Amino acid sequence: MASYLILDAYNVIGALERYRKADSFDAARESLVNDALKAAGWTGHEIYIVFDAHRSPGSERIEPLAGGAVRAIYSASGESADDVIERLIGKLDGEFTVYTADFALQRTVLARSGSRATPREFQDLLDELPAVTSRPGVRRRYRIADHLSAQARVKLEEIRRRAGDG
Repeated sequence: MASYLILDAYNVIGALERYRKADSFDAARESLVNDALKAAGWTGHEIYIVFDAHRSPGSERIEPLAGGAVRAIYSASGESADDVIERLIGKLDGEFTVYTADFALQRTVLARSGSRATPREFQDLLDELPAVTSRPGVRRRYRIADHLSAQARVKLEEIRRRAGDG
């Protein structure tokens, strides 16, 4: 079964120091794309980076990168990145995690049986990648979830959600 990571691009850029300290907004976008390429290569997940281009004229644009392992999506005029992400997760066949700090989008993701993660968790993922780590002396963290089957992760997520309702 396919597994996807979806980045709410400008939300991630605005939340993480590694992108905010870039020389320009273009440099921050390029850095995010490069990090996504490295993450896709290391994790094996397909990654979508969704940019909010609703103030730019034109229709939605999709740029496949690294043979399609990463896809940069630019929203259409009048459409937000959240709109694109909501539509995208409705079409995906497989597990997905959306990286965003947007609470409303996180609720939508959970309602559609996806996983949500914060931009900080994307930073943590990057810190675990040997080719990306900016602090080579920092010990990598390994998560139990990385060693569980997809079925076990789904069951644990259901338990976590039920516990939050009580």
